[in-house]
Amino acid sequence: MVNSEPTCELHLRMAGQAHDLMLRLHGDPPTEDDLAGWMQKGSVVRLEVSEQGSHQKAHVMLVNFSGVVFAWLVPFRSGRGVSF
Repeated sequence: MVNSEPTCELHLRMAGQAHDLMLRLHGDPPTEDDLAGWMQKGSVVRLEVSEQGSHQKAHVMLVNFSGVVFAWLVPFRSGRGVSF
């Protein structure tokens, strides 16, 4: 399990949902091609995440990409959250 700072934030919009889901990812970030492939195949992917505002260590979350209608990555910057 990775116990370092997050490397990026993954934002997901699920079908039928009005709000996005934001996951702080640890370890090597996925590429846009990874995300596209997972969405096309409806893959269930194991990701190492931590929760915003929490001091807990990263934990594994399984994400089902079959219901994702769009996704984007934002680099993580310590202290201020994300950098655009």
